[in-house]
Amino acid sequence: MPVELEYDYDAAVASLDIFSQADFDHIKDWTQKLDKSKYVPKDLTDKQLLLFYNACYGDIEKIKTCIEKYYNIRKNTPEIFDNRIINSDELKPSVEALEFAVLPEKSCDGYDLIYHRLHYTEPSKYHFEPGCKLLFMTVDSCLSKRGPQPGHIFVFDMRGVRLGHLTRVSLSSLRKFFQYVQEAMPVRMRAIHVFNTEPIIDKLLLLIRPFMDKKFFDMIKFHHKNVDLEKFYGTVIPRSALPPDYGGTLPDTQTLHKKCMQNLKSLEPYFKAEEEQRINALPDKKRDKAMERAFKNLDID
Repeated sequence: MPVELEYDYDAAVASLDIFSQADFDHIKDWTQKLDKSKYVPKDLTDKQLLLFYNACYGDIEKIKTCIEKYYNIRKNTPEIFDNRIINSDELKPSVEALEFAVLPEKSCDGYDLIYHRLHYTEPSKYHFEPGCKLLFMTVDSCLSKRGPQPGHIFVFDMRGVRLGHLTRVSLSSLRKFFQYVQEAMPVRMRAIHVFNTEPIIDKLLLLIRPFMDKKFFDMIKFHHKNVDLEKFYGTVIPRSALPPDYGGTLPDTQTLHKKCMQNLKSLEPYFKAEEEQRINALPDKKRDKAMERAFKNLDID
């Protein structure tokens, strides 16, 4: 089954600020010659490759490194990148307990906006790895539909986050999360805006700061509960691009979340094809083990 991204390739290429057909062809040729120990599929489509090309600003060596890290991390983190099925027993509790959205409008600078917060705030309902899986599924859905973009902004809300949530986070999974976001995710990350920062923010930073490089940490902008957002609306994200809880005019967050989950459900053929593409790229013994694991994860009606 081919990996089909929905965006228009020709329109995307025409909109890029940097593009060299010769360099792009070089990257395509390079993927064909890679040893299987790199886990990089040889049947990557032009649409897949263009995401990496754009994210790395056309820098050939950075593109190669990003692609290798992307497939290495996805291979070694099946708990986050495999079995991406919304109605699975693993994901259903997090679909109910969390909220995600690709916001329909853009930032003041034309960047795509990815939103996330808790819906139910009881720590017992929070599961870190399924939450990461849903977040990256949401990012992948944005890339599939909109293609390469000049930038992405994450909008996180800390409402209801407390110490009990932090105790449910695996340091190993946290390390993989930040490695993927900083080194492998094929987007131009511009900023992370964190709303409703609670007193727990100091403890959260103690937990996550060791996994972030300075450039990434400097992208994080904190907004306290009672902060005046008028300047923010005019320079970062307009009211028209935000839900009502943040002074915006979009539908409420649950409506946006349900629409996002419907979209992720419709993309299950894409998620399945992408996983199969990665499995087929593995050396024989690793591929057999991956296929066995994928079979065990199937929901049998």
